[in-house]
Amino acid sequence: MESLKLKSKLLYLLLLVGFGLVVIGLIGYFNIQNIKRHMDTLYFGSLIPLSELNGITDTYNNRLASTIYRWNGHLVDTDQALGDIDLALERIDQLWASYLSHDKRSEEMAYVDYTESQIDSMKRYFGHVRSLIASPDTNHPISLTTLDENIQSIHNTVHRLITYENAAARYEHSILLAGYHNALIQLVLFLGVTLILVMGLAWKIFTRIELQQQQLIASTETLKHLNFKLEQASYTDSLSGLYNRRYFNIVYEREIKRAARSNKPFVFMMLDIDFFKQYNDTYGHLQGDQALQAVAKVLKSTFQRPGDYPFRLGGEEFGIIITDSECKNSRAMGDKVRTNIENLKMEHKGNKVAQVLTVSIGGICIVPNADMGDDALIHAADTNLYAAKERGRNQVVFGNKL
Repeated sequence: MESLKLKSKLLYLLLLVGFGLVVIGLIGYFNIQNIKRHMDTLYFGSLIPLSELNGITDTYNNRLASTIYRWNGHLVDTDQALGDIDLALERIDQLWASYLSHDKRSEEMAYVDYTESQIDSMKRYFGHVRSLIASPDTNHPISLTTLDENIQSIHNTVHRLITYENAAARYEHSILLAGYHNALIQLVLFLGVTLILVMGLAWKIFTRIELQQQQLIASTETLKHLNFKLEQASYTDSLSGLYNRRYFNIVYEREIKRAARSNKPFVFMMLDIDFFKQYNDTYGHLQGDQALQAVAKVLKSTFQRPGDYPFRLGGEEFGIIITDSECKNSRAMGDKVRTNIENLKMEHKGNKVAQVLTVSIGGICIVPNADMGDDALIHAADTNLYAAKERGRNQVVFGNKL
């Protein structure tokens, strides 16, 4: 009976949470749609038209007037001037037609109609100017003063319309902000009420759950076991199956401290596939992944002692930590890895030192001490790896000094 009551309360809780989520979703949907509508109005109704109107004034000033002035100063010939005037007038028509295609409020139509009449008047004026330029009769000069006055007039007219569009944009922005704040307040209030109701009901339900403490303890132990497995998986590189960079950082810090305390050698090697970029470029990334897996397989088969740790550090770069081993043995292990990878006979036409897949290895073997920097061995191994590449690749460079 108690179990049925608990189930019914859980059902009520789920229904309440579900209802709350549905209502919150509806509130959010309608408010977002409202905000979107204002954003569309702000963007398509005000901001885009501003660029078109500015384009019109720019065309009048920098293309039409400039062309006539240059023609009058004999900087361009008549044919070029006529062509530039035609293109400019055509662009103004296109910009104005695009501007008219946007929704217009009734209160702005007076500005629009007056501006359109001025643009038509200017079109007739420049048509007259064009005929004067095209006419071989030079007894009818073009008045530059009249040109400047007309340009200034149309500039003022369009600027008044731009001023109106700016004001409209600010108005739409204020509406947008008001809608946003209203939606936010509604959402916060409803969430608050829903959470209070849910918390109250949940409190009563979970007081009953305390009676099942033993089951929870067993479940916790199971979860710990699963978490341990998950943690183990998080230390493994999914492609190669080797330990990943995260686990490398943990092992490197732990083992170097242990080697310093016990005064034993610590070995670290860095391995890099030679010309791996060219390999990917030649055979594709899928084949490149298979090459990485092949190298990882060699490392796994070579380093099987409990104190051996092969890692994939990233890309085509691998790392190897060896503990409780003499330096000469470690150098031999490096040579063995290099040879085994070369003996895979994996074709690599982009390899400049061989026609098969090869690796370069840089290593360091030293008894660490407390005065060494955290990254000193990594830097030394990386330096030796660079030296192996400089000496022709497909070789091992080892050192025992920092």
